[in-house]
Amino acid sequence: MTASLLFPKELSVKSKSSIMLQFVTTNGFGNNLYIDNLMTGRRPALDIAVTSIDNIKKDTTFIPGIQSVSVAPEVNVTNLGVSEYHTRFALILKIPELQYESVDTAASVSAGGNILFIMDSVTIPAGMKITLRAYVSEQLDSSYSANHNDTLVQSSVFLQAAHRNLFVEEFTSSTSPSCGANNHALDTLIYNHFNSVCAVKYHVGFPPPGIDSMYIQDSLEVNQRRNYYFANTVPYTLLNGRSRLPLPYSSLDSSMYRRYFIDSIYNGSPVSVTVTDVLLPGDTIQSTINVNVLYPIAGGKLRLKIAAVEKLVSYSAPIGASGEKDFYDVFRKFIPDSAGYALSGNPGASEFVIKYHIDSLWQDTSMYTVAFIQNDENREVLNCGKGLTLTKAKRPFSHIKSVVFKPDYDTKKFRHPGFPSAGAMNILSDTVSYFSFENFEGVFPPPGWVITNPDGYLSFEKFTGVNGTTLGGINSVKVPFYDYANIGQKDTLYSAVFDSVSSSDTLTFDYAYAVYLSTFSDSLTVNLSTDGGLTWYGIFNNGGFGLATALSTTLPFYPYNSTQWKTFVYPLSGVLPPENLFVSVPVKYELLQNYPNPFNPVTKITFRIPKDGFVTLKVYDILGRLMKTIVSKNLKADSYTETFDASGFASGIYFYRLDAQDFTQTKKMVFLK
Repeated sequence: MTASLLFPKELSVKSKSSIMLQFVTTNGFGNNLYIDNLMTGRRPALDIAVTSIDNIKKDTTFIPGIQSVSVAPEVNVTNLGVSEYHTRFALILKIPELQYESVDTAASVSAGGNILFIMDSVTIPAGMKITLRAYVSEQLDSSYSANHNDTLVQSSVFLQAAHRNLFVEEFTSSTSPSCGANNHALDTLIYNHFNSVCAVKYHVGFPPPGIDSMYIQDSLEVNQRRNYYFANTVPYTLLNGRSRLPLPYSSLDSSMYRRYFIDSIYNGSPVSVTVTDVLLPGDTIQSTINVNVLYPIAGGKLRLKIAAVEKLVSYSAPIGASGEKDFYDVFRKFIPDSAGYALSGNPGASEFVIKYHIDSLWQDTSMYTVAFIQNDENREVLNCGKGLTLTKAKRPFSHIKSVVFKPDYDTKKFRHPGFPSAGAMNILSDTVSYFSFENFEGVFPPPGWVITNPDGYLSFEKFTGVNGTTLGGINSVKVPFYDYANIGQKDTLYSAVFDSVSSSDTLTFDYAYAVYLSTFSDSLTVNLSTDGGLTWYGIFNNGGFGLATALSTTLPFYPYNSTQWKTFVYPLSGVLPPENLFVSVPVKYELLQNYPNPFNPVTKITFRIPKDGFVTLKVYDILGRLMKTIVSKNLKADSYTETFDASGFASGIYFYRLDAQDFTQTKKMVFLK
């Protein structure tokens, strides 16, 4: 007996494919959703990865009024492996432009664990482009390679910039008890940093009865601004057009205070704004606004917007349900309108001189001008200025007690915290399998990832301080449903392509969500594509209590422990062809299961025929009616893969049948639109 009879001539080839994902969220103005640690393939036994430099931003960081920055680089290292790493290893950080090298060591790191290395301090001159290279030295790593995630390389530069004032906008109402309970704390925060904060309070016509005299005086522009932010609750306070200040304002602890106020003030801006007001005869304010763009501001729809603000509106007795009689930073009108003036974003100085009349209902000595530069594509306010400052000799608001909220550190000695940086390359390989990951520790969106944000406002964002449970780190992806009042809005995060995955691999990701109220239900759908995004089908679809991983809360949700996370696990055998499919000469007739299955609207059907002959491949509905003939012809002995497109068909169960000489086989497939 020959070897060819004992071992039929069959070529075994391990099948490798590519996949990509889309995370689709539907906003219900509920509570925050977090996603982290997306992985495909089989995790190595041991794998030390340099995942981020936390306090030096990749590319450009704007710092106000400095010649240099002294910083101790903070480097995150994660064990992506499934085994504890108990061999001492070194982390090396080099900055060749500064002849800087720092080395630190660690004895062990648990599976999935994280170590934060604080390296030697370095002084970085403003304007110098530097290259940071952080890498681990240990070569027992099962995927050690300077070309993979053992090394992180990034370019950074610190630029001297303008001081950035904080822009505070509140939607409030004298008819709201909640506003009355919160406004004093907010006014105190603003007053304690008055010269670094520009505040505008829009009085709105809700909740019922909505009879707020400050709203009635200019309801048109107030409603335009409210619709601009999709704001439908009070009190609702935004910082720099992007971050919502959480309620209650009186409960802001030192960490929240730093995050929402101090950090914003100490960041720099590529543009400066100054405002000078002069009271002219005839109850007219002339405002001179100087805008200086220091560095090119690419893209966006930049607008200079100008508001007339009344610092204090005081009544002799409390009015409305709020119980307030003193109202601060009251919006009166936009000049010339809420759209403002277009700016090019090119470097250079511009001067705008505007005049507006003081209405008889306004207190002329309390009026001043606020000017701010806003990107209408994402609502971010880049900087602001106002025509009023407070000095020791000019403190007219004596009944506000100053310095009620103090940071727990000396702001004069405040060290700029920096920003998260780019992560390492995220594809590893070893002799067993391929492992791909994205733990969102680097730049966001990561290279190759894309966000679709139809309304240009809140969407997927990187969040520091919350991390999933599968891998160590300090960051995750957040969808801020709690702040996102545009109900029904769908946003999509497309992943990069993950190559070299097979049917034996598994896809996993961590997620966390809490329901706000049952009437405000958000949802997450995850779709997968095996053809580069041409067709998608769902692998995850949950919303409301079905999506929840933690107990309901009416406060902004932050998963503060591991019990509030879940890990989604999906075997790729459900969507990828089995391995060892491809044969040079099949030894038997065989009809394989279509993939993907379920599908929408395209799937592939593979079959094998060992002899030349006439072959048919047909599709039938559940009643046995012929729906389509895919193949009807003579074929040579070989393996074949045919594409079936169900466009125009109704969702449901279908059957496909292979007939070849004396062989017949039927299999079921599911079409889901």
